[in-house]
Amino acid sequence: MKAFFTLFALLLLNGYLYSQGRYEIRGMVLDTSGIGIGGATVKLTSTNDSVSVRTSDDGEFVLPGIIWPRFLLTISNLGYQTIEKDYDFDGSRFVFLLEPLILQSQSYELDQISILAKRAVIIKKDTIEYQARNYRLRENAFTEDLLKKLPGISISRDGNLIAQGKMVTRVKVNGKDFFGGDVETAIKNIPANLIEKIQVIDDYGDKARLTGGTDGRYQKIINIKTWANLRKGYFGNASAGNGNEGRYQFSALGNYFNNNRETAFYGNLNNNNAGMPGAEYALNSAMNGLTTVSATGFNYREKYNKAISSYGSYSFSKIRNDLRSETFRQNIYPDNILIFNNDTTNNKSVAYNHIFQWTMEYEDSLNFIQVSPVFNFNKRNTNRDAFLTQSKQNYFRITDSLEQFTLERMSSSAPLISSRIVGNHKFGKSGRNLFAEVVLRSSNNTSEQNTNAMMLFYDKTGSLTRDSVQRQFLKNENQSFSTTARLSYIEPLNKNSRIELGYAFGYSNYINDREAHRADIRRKIDSLSNRYAYSFTTNTVSLSLRHNGAKHSYTVGLSIQPTLLEGESISKNININREGLNIVPELSYGYLISTEKSFSINYAASSNPPSYLQLQPVTDVTNPQYPVTGNPTLKSELWHNVDISYNSFNIETGKTLFASVAGTFIQDQVVANTILVNKDDNIISQETLFENVNGSFMIGGSYNFSLPISERKYVVDLNGSVNYNHNISMSNSEKIGGRNLIMSQAMRMQINPGDHLEFYPSVVYTYNINRYSMGTFNNFYIDQYNSKELSTWALGASGRLNLLSGWILGIEADKNINKGFSGTGKTNPFILNTYIERRFFKNKSGALRFTGFDMFDQNTSVGRTILNNAIMDNRSNRLGRYYMLLFTLNLNKFEA
Repeated sequence: MKAFFTLFALLLLNGYLYSQGRYEIRGMVLDTSGIGIGGATVKLTSTNDSVSVRTSDDGEFVLPGIIWPRFLLTISNLGYQTIEKDYDFDGSRFVFLLEPLILQSQSYELDQISILAKRAVIIKKDTIEYQARNYRLRENAFTEDLLKKLPGISISRDGNLIAQGKMVTRVKVNGKDFFGGDVETAIKNIPANLIEKIQVIDDYGDKARLTGGTDGRYQKIINIKTWANLRKGYFGNASAGNGNEGRYQFSALGNYFNNNRETAFYGNLNNNNAGMPGAEYALNSAMNGLTTVSATGFNYREKYNKAISSYGSYSFSKIRNDLRSETFRQNIYPDNILIFNNDTTNNKSVAYNHIFQWTMEYEDSLNFIQVSPVFNFNKRNTNRDAFLTQSKQNYFRITDSLEQFTLERMSSSAPLISSRIVGNHKFGKSGRNLFAEVVLRSSNNTSEQNTNAMMLFYDKTGSLTRDSVQRQFLKNENQSFSTTARLSYIEPLNKNSRIELGYAFGYSNYINDREAHRADIRRKIDSLSNRYAYSFTTNTVSLSLRHNGAKHSYTVGLSIQPTLLEGESISKNININREGLNIVPELSYGYLISTEKSFSINYAASSNPPSYLQLQPVTDVTNPQYPVTGNPTLKSELWHNVDISYNSFNIETGKTLFASVAGTFIQDQVVANTILVNKDDNIISQETLFENVNGSFMIGGSYNFSLPISERKYVVDLNGSVNYNHNISMSNSEKIGGRNLIMSQAMRMQINPGDHLEFYPSVVYTYNINRYSMGTFNNFYIDQYNSKELSTWALGASGRLNLLSGWILGIEADKNINKGFSGTGKTNPFILNTYIERRFFKNKSGALRFTGFDMFDQNTSVGRTILNNAIMDNRSNRLGRYYMLLFTLNLNKFEA
């Protein structure tokens, strides 16, 4: 028993001494920019034992219960140099706070090429950065192939590039526009092996870039950053193909780099809807109508010295389009009235477009000056014939109807000249800036339209009551000149905060002249003609506080904007003079949680004045069935926009999550008040007036979740969205509330187990429902048409199988299952495209491909549009089945 108590006492003493000898170590791991590195390994090693922990998302770590006064700390993380530090504590404290531990980026030597090992995704305040080398790509891949593999980025079937739920409006290469920023030209032609990283940027404009702060609403753009050691060489491609049904495709694009100089050109001739510059293949074509394209252009960029550079482009295109469409339109009115329209249209057009744009820049350590002139000229000739049937119903009964046959010939031209001048000066005090911008714009649009229409009117029994013939020649000339000038002074308050004072002046002047003539005798019709001029002037004063810290950033601001609208209807001798005042706040907050996570919320407001046509108290009776009268008491609309986003990337698993919620609320919205007027012989006339209403808003959210498996050999992408639109319109002077709910859920997969197989299956479900409510909307009949549901299952798959000796088999299949569309015809098309290809020459730069497009000949376009009190279902023709043999040559050579 004595031995037992002795042992118990020794254990108590040992536990006491052990507890007294424990202490806690705290620290933080940062990169060279001062941002915490999440997920880094911190290993403590003593002469007796070792223990490891990982840093939090902020880069912090805690080592509790340490009993060794001397130890070695080893800090490591993928993409950074490992560091080791020895420590020796005297044990006088229970908590020891270490100095920040800084990690440097790590590079490795592979085949004499220095490759920087970094994360696949890096999240910054306004930028999401993808490291291109982390994504498996086939040989001779282009930027488009890389983008399809990036989480949060997708390319729709009609060619739109979507990033984090928003459409990408421009593409830059190394920070400069490539062929004017054209998205399709860049992603279809730049070889993927030149790309170091893809940057998805919330672009707030030049002022934000030069002075470091955000300003107003942003655009989603992509910057392609090429390898710095691959800036001397060339790349390009050329294609020639011929097919049945007279289909052909000839295209070429070349780009030459010589360090500070870049020259590029392209040419394109095709009638297989292959699109615009340098499109290699047309498998993804989703263009409405049958299109023939002739296009050419060049792009040039040169940096003359450290301070001076210039770049620009010229392009010309001729596009011939043959479009056949059918539109079913349903308008809902009070008093149990519905109007149905079925409009079948054949539209043939030829458009010519010239665009020349150039930019000259000067930049030194203190000053930046940019001058950007633009010249644009387009001309269009259109022939249109249409057949419209319209019926007015009340309680399932047709009360009257009409048929209208229309032949229309129209030609138009629109020259435009603009220039933009930007300047910024940095003072001696860091952060102090003076920014100035001037934009000048002038255009003169002219058009001539010759219309012949015959209308037949029927009563409720279907008997013809009268007919009407309209022969009209319209000549329109619209001249406009506008200038915008703004000045901003930025004064730093401390290292991270500053105050900004701004002034902006805006002036727009418009002269519009419309002459209507009897087409048969070319005699002017005064009642249908109008000449008016108006100007809109704004003076805006703004004050804002901006903070831009390592983790947190925010903006609080306020703008006051007096407005003046002056107008004169010269032919009607009517004058308008309207003054207004807009007070617009600006709020934003951003939190860079870590290099793997970020959160932001932005609020911005904008004012939209009514147009002069909506204001002038003159009735436009160009179409006697649809007269339009302005309202001189209209107020400006005020749009409130809120955008919330969250981005996350897990470096260990590669998982990404992008989520956003956005809302728009409209104050004093200008809406059309459509009034039914019953004339003699039951003729249906729909008169349009304009009113201000409140209550319209739009709110929605979206997400994208990406899970890579087995070193990105397999990737599962889930994305979905919910959007609710509450629209206020007016009919017969009664408010109509339109509620439109659109929900979508998609799952896409990337299956790329090796170089021999790429496969991309997908399934998307979309549900769209629209309901209306108004004062007299309380009966069974209207409810039958009130609830319009539309659902779509979109099943898709694309892939390629690389066989031996350079043979490739490819497939792309899309099957849509639609339910709820009006009318008849093919609403559930199954589009199947296949090809077999043989690669040859050195580096497999040459290819001969035989393509079968739309094998079941079902390609068509169906869609739905909700507008005020109308629901419109549209169906358009697209290019059908054809076969083509195409030869392509890709050239790519750079000096490393």
